[in-house]
Amino acid sequence: MREKLTIIKAGGKVLDSESDLQQLLNMVASVKGHKLLVHGGGVFIDQLCQKLQVPTQTINGRRITSVETMDVVLMVCAGKLNKQLVSGLNKLGQTALGLCGGDLNLITSQKRSPEPVDFGMVGDISSINVTWLQWFFQKGVIPVVSSISQSADFELLNTNADSVASHLSIALQKKFDVELYFYFDKPGVLTDANNPKSGLTELSNTMMKQMLQQKSIHSGMLPKLENGFFALQQGVNSVVLGNGCGTGTRLFLEKN
Repeated sequence: MREKLTIIKAGGKVLDSESDLQQLLNMVASVKGHKLLVHGGGVFIDQLCQKLQVPTQTINGRRITSVETMDVVLMVCAGKLNKQLVSGLNKLGQTALGLCGGDLNLITSQKRSPEPVDFGMVGDISSINVTWLQWFFQKGVIPVVSSISQSADFELLNTNADSVASHLSIALQKKFDVELYFYFDKPGVLTDANNPKSGLTELSNTMMKQMLQQKSIHSGMLPKLENGFFALQQGVNSVVLGNGCGTGTRLFLEKN
């Protein structure tokens, strides 16, 4: 029987609230067995860009990562936020280690093509090196992985955190029974964005397509859902979205 591994991707407003962040850390600490935490840094990146007077630009909700913005991404994701999460877990009696994709050649990516839109220093994941992660798990260490990858030319690139979590889950599924959990500030996928009690307990890929046509899924949920279903298609054992490990909306694939 293979060992269980829980991968938690934290995002949204959770990281911007002291109480919500503590709730996340408590949840991670309570998870039994091997675990890994993935995070981005959207709100903090925007705040620091504003303080440093670094211009920001988005297209269809996606950040354009200039050279100056990438410096801020590194400061936030590989620096302050990552180490705060590590320290918070250590305070709860855990043994955590902060990493980005460049550490130990963990996440290799390709710089996104400038056509049709030039997103700048953004990477799309091409490979994952899990060798060191397996060693850390056996030693009882919780890797805390930020959403930064490294190109084949050793250039650090901004990478979607949902995609990082999905690709890590797929790579580690070969060795563990992986549950991927997208932790955010809602109890799950809502049919009404303004009603927290409208959460679904389950959601299939077919149901998602129908809800998209009906415009009943918030656009901010799309990266989580797309990466969640991609992980399931590639063999990941379980994918759940919500704000409490083990509860929320469980994704499933309908059989053809």
